[in-house]
Amino acid sequence: MIRALVRLAEHWGWPIASQSSLKVQLSRWENGTNPGPTYQVLLCAVLRATPADLGFEPPAPPAAPSPGEDVAALACRVQALETLVVQLSAQLSAVVA
Repeated sequence: MIRALVRLAEHWGWPIASQSSLKVQLSRWENGTNPGPTYQVLLCAVLRATPADLGFEPPAPPAAPSPGEDVAALACRVQALETLVVQLSAQLSAVVA
């Protein structure tokens, strides 16, 4: 599992913990601690499972914008997130194919 996570992260160009640190983290995950978002994506890809299959909690809903935050700033944030989703989907498709 650790080698698979490392290889996939290297393929995607994602920095992750060393193999020895991953060993400790994997033990924690197996004992009920949820991994962070990066590791959740990697685990889902390696195991070909959905977040729900692996028991990951859905992300918290975004906070309501403050009265001073303008629509343009929110639109930029949404666009950045949409771009990230497209990039991650393409990378995942390349690995699965």
